[in-house]
Amino acid sequence: MLILIGPSFEATKPAVQRLAQLTGLVAYDLKTKLRPGSWGVVKLLADEEKARELTDKLQQEGFPAVLVEADVAFDQGRRIVLVEKVGFGMDQIELEVRGHTMPVPTRGLLTIVQGEAIVRSERAVAAPSSNTFRAVVPTAQDIQAFRETQTANSYDSFHIADLHFATVVWVARLDARRTDFSALGIDSGSPLQKLEQAVDKIAALAQVRVDRGVRTSSLASFATRPTPMRSVSPAPGAPLAAPEQKPPPSDPRFDGYSRLVAEAERAARGLSV
Repeated sequence: MLILIGPSFEATKPAVQRLAQLTGLVAYDLKTKLRPGSWGVVKLLADEEKARELTDKLQQEGFPAVLVEADVAFDQGRRIVLVEKVGFGMDQIELEVRGHTMPVPTRGLLTIVQGEAIVRSERAVAAPSSNTFRAVVPTAQDIQAFRETQTANSYDSFHIADLHFATVVWVARLDARRTDFSALGIDSGSPLQKLEQAVDKIAALAQVRVDRGVRTSSLASFATRPTPMRSVSPAPGAPLAAPEQKPPPSDPRFDGYSRLVAEAERAARGLSV
């Protein structure tokens, strides 16, 4: 279980010292874990009862503390769906997925997590003929041909933003390279600039916080830890269902961080799904 402190925490010296007394941690360590405007991890405890007791104590002292299961980061029931086009309707956000428009009430938006995804890509090159390997002493051409039979690994980076909802756990992903923002009146600028404009417009309309802390938050370090995976079935009568779709290229660190932030936001609001 992860005990988290919310983005509203002000790390003043008295607050950090009091937090250190309550948690048994060193004040210096707490200051490195808790960054302004981001969720931060105070403690990881295996005993759920002790974790709840400490979380309750922190809340009673006025700290914005919540408790989140660490394996939320790896929950494959919290599927990520690529949004092809996004627009606004009357009190709603219109998400186009696989040619179908899904209207989502603006009040149903919980938070937005934005950042850079880094995805490993593989390029397989055709193998040379068997004649290549007949030489007893390989030539430079033989060595180069052998190297080209190996899989070439590279990394792609791109900017994305995840829309999380209050009552369902699937995630609507905006991709700076693929999502069409023209319905929001955004036609010019680089892909990143278009994404940032779209995120700002959606956040302003729905009055939600945008989390951009994947590079600095201590919570991100727990996003790729190998904890057991479990699936979450949709709640009966849920207002939205994730459409069937091949998942977009995945950055496990960003995906896990995004899921954890959303669950922390739900816990802070007293919501459950």
